[in-house]
Amino acid sequence: MAEDAALFGGSVADNYREYLEPVIFCPWAELLVDFVGVDEGQTVLDVAAGTGVMSRAAAARSGPGSQVIASDVSAAMLAQVTKGFPSRDVSLQTLECSATALELPDTSVDVVFCQQGLPFIPDRPAAAREMFRVLRGDGKVGIAVWQSTPRLEPFIIYGDALRAHDVPEPFPGAYDSSILGMTTAEVESALDAAGFEDVEVRVERLELEWPSVLHAVHAASGTPYGPIIDALDSGIRESVLADVQRRMTGPSGDVTKHVMTSILARGRRP
Repeated sequence: MAEDAALFGGSVADNYREYLEPVIFCPWAELLVDFVGVDEGQTVLDVAAGTGVMSRAAAARSGPGSQVIASDVSAAMLAQVTKGFPSRDVSLQTLECSATALELPDTSVDVVFCQQGLPFIPDRPAAAREMFRVLRGDGKVGIAVWQSTPRLEPFIIYGDALRAHDVPEPFPGAYDSSILGMTTAEVESALDAAGFEDVEVRVERLELEWPSVLHAVHAASGTPYGPIIDALDSGIRESVLADVQRRMTGPSGDVTKHVMTSILARGRRP
C-alpha cells in the first residue's frame, strides 16, 4: 500500500466530494427528493448541506426559476456546493450559519431538506424548530439519517482499523458509528415536537457500488478520520490503509458489498 498511501491527502471537503459523494450521498439524495418532492419555481433550503449534494439534487429537480440555499457551519464544505453545477435557470446559493439559528426570515422557503446532518447537531429539537419556522404554510420537510443499527459500513471499518492500530480517537466515541445515526422513534419525535403534521417515517437500504477497492479505501479521507490518518507516521499510515483494504475485500480481492440503512422522514407545516 506504499504507493496508495502517498495518494492519501487533500482537504476533507475535496475528498468527501470526490470519493464519498458519488458512491454514498448522491444515491441517497435522489431517494430523499423522490420521497419528499419539489416543484418548479420553489425555494428550497438544505440544512447541514456539507458539500451540497442534496442542494444540487434538489436544484436539478426544481427547475427554472427555483432558488436553492445550501446552509452549513463549514465554509470549506460550502465552497464545494456550486462546483460543477452548470445551470443558469436555478439560483444555487450558500449560507454559512448554524442549523439552530438559520439566518432566514420566517415562512420564507417551500421545502427544507437535511440529509445525514441531524445527528451531528447538538440541539436537534432546536434545529427541527428552525426548519419549521422558515417554512411557509403547507411547506414540506425531508430528513434522512443513518439508522443507529446495524453497523454503519464503510465508516465503522475505518474506525475499526484505526482502533486496531491504537490510534487515539479524534473525538470521544469517534470509532462508534452508532453516534452517526438515530432511531425511527427519535426522528419522528423530533419532527412531531417541532409542530410538523402528517409525519411519515420509513427505512430504506441501498447497496454501495464502489468503482474499485482503492476508491473504497481512499473514501476514508473524506471523513473526520482523514486528517488523523494523514498525520500518522508513514509506516503506521501504510499499515492502517492496508488493514482497511483487507477489511473491505473478500477472498477474491474484490471490494465487499456494503449495504447502508437510512431513515427517511417527511412532514408538513400546517
